[in-house]
Amino acid sequence: MALRGLALLVLAALLASSEPIGPKIQGLVTIPTLQKTEQWPKMRPSVFVALLCRNKAHLLRNSLGYLEEMDYPKDRITMWIHTDHNQDNTAELLTEWKRNARYLFHDIKLTVGESDAYTAVNVNGTADMDWSDERYVHVLKLRQAALEAARQAWADYILYVDCDNFLVNNQTLNMLIEQRRPVVAPMLISKPKSAYSNFWCGMDDNGYYRRTPEYIPTLLRERVGCFEVVMVHSTYLINLRLQASQHLAFWPPPSDYKKSIDDILVFAHTVVSAGLKMYILNTEYFGQMTPTADTFESLAAEAHHYEGFKQQFLVDHKDIPYSPFIEHTWQPEDNLGFDEIYLINLARREDRRERMLRCFQELRLPFKWIAAVDGKNLTQEYKDSLGIKMMENWEDPFGKRPITDGEIGCFLSHYKVWKDVVDRNLGAVMVIEDDAKFEPGFNQRLIATLDEIEQLNLAWDLIYLGRKRLEGVENWVPGSKYLVTPNYSYWTVAYLLSARGARKLLKQEPLTNILPVDEYLPIMFDNHPRDNWKLKYSIRDLVAFSVHPLLIYPTHYVGDEGYFSDTEPASIWLERHKIRAAQRKEKERTEL
Repeated sequence: MALRGLALLVLAALLASSEPIGPKIQGLVTIPTLQKTEQWPKMRPSVFVALLCRNKAHLLRNSLGYLEEMDYPKDRITMWIHTDHNQDNTAELLTEWKRNARYLFHDIKLTVGESDAYTAVNVNGTADMDWSDERYVHVLKLRQAALEAARQAWADYILYVDCDNFLVNNQTLNMLIEQRRPVVAPMLISKPKSAYSNFWCGMDDNGYYRRTPEYIPTLLRERVGCFEVVMVHSTYLINLRLQASQHLAFWPPPSDYKKSIDDILVFAHTVVSAGLKMYILNTEYFGQMTPTADTFESLAAEAHHYEGFKQQFLVDHKDIPYSPFIEHTWQPEDNLGFDEIYLINLARREDRRERMLRCFQELRLPFKWIAAVDGKNLTQEYKDSLGIKMMENWEDPFGKRPITDGEIGCFLSHYKVWKDVVDRNLGAVMVIEDDAKFEPGFNQRLIATLDEIEQLNLAWDLIYLGRKRLEGVENWVPGSKYLVTPNYSYWTVAYLLSARGARKLLKQEPLTNILPVDEYLPIMFDNHPRDNWKLKYSIRDLVAFSVHPLLIYPTHYVGDEGYFSDTEPASIWLERHKIRAAQRKEKERTEL
């Protein structure tokens, strides 16, 4: 008893002390004492990411790659994925991804199933693009299943993401959560000059889209912020921590719902019924909506257009991620029967070279880099050593100026290619400049053109793949579906050249009467409006054609954001660029 009493006295003395108890007791594990100003670090909100995938094998590696790059603790993310009615290997790829990425996220819940709710494929084997009520019901039930799974897991948020949406901005999830809104979507853009996005500013009484004055300024980011809207879809975040969010649902529709059976309409109705609101966030560029099967007649067409989408996408983005958790086997490179594919690019323009490298990689085209002659480094001594003489009385038809060193460098760059073809005794080649943008289905369409040329037994020297048509109506080549006879044209962004064509271009010794290369080519196929320039070259028998529609366009035009000219001095093109930019913006608004 004496010992017990002594222990109580010691304990009382310790409790009366203002110092922490831990350090006074020898041999025991001390517990750190928190000061009032200290706080334990908080865990980030838990997020369910709901993904519905069907027939998306062609883009899954990229779509999942962007989700993997999200700057958010992956141990706070559960991936909920459902796939069914696939006519490609979407299910197999998702299964592989789940197996290999299982430790990246808190959990990956994948269901692979079939359903009799609707027919996914027509009897002719093409994809069923008709959204019937049965198909909408199927989607509504799947979205509801994801919502219920998120609630059962006590998730703080659920992020619905359409599989064909690319969340390029890796801060998207953080920024959506920061808005503290019940339902908020990142504004996504679709194809250039399109008014389609993932939000509506107005809706009529029947639930159909209604254009409002706020829509275009929001889409073009002329007003920036987080705005209340009547509809968001495709990709959006729901705050499940709000008590009112318990009333949100996709299926079954509320008893007072009288509009069409459509997942976005039903959900918008329940948001309003719950006394909540939807918002669109456009403070940043968040990502893209890719072409979908609903736009095309077949899954193959969608895949071809997706290839074109990637080419356009690479104009403004450094790269497209590929998920490392799905094995990606590149197809073997194919030169499409050409002896050489040349890329003309200035050594100092590494950015353009890197972009073209990725474009060629996507198309599986091998290429040879030709270091373009830089007009900035041209000296009179160098020009004299090549025997360069300016064409007498030549002036730019639009700017009324003499030829620039940049234009001379451009001509010399193409001249190097022509000479390489002759010196190496090559056959047909492809010549591409570094501002080229490939159209959807480039390889397939070019192969079809080459097959037709062979069937028609057509002799040719030069075939434009990309150009700027300047004058008149052009005639189809007899019997051809892909070729026209070109009139006066500008640009040398891309063309095919035969060995005979290269010899013809060199034989006229153009350096002794130099002018811009895109003026020289029309002169050589004898379709140029300036006779006094044509007469400088005695033989003008180049056999030229052009593909139609064109297979390649420039990445930028004068007036486009990001436009830059390496052939004209800034003093010449900058003012024109400002004027065209204003004109183009107004035209874009009118078209939208």
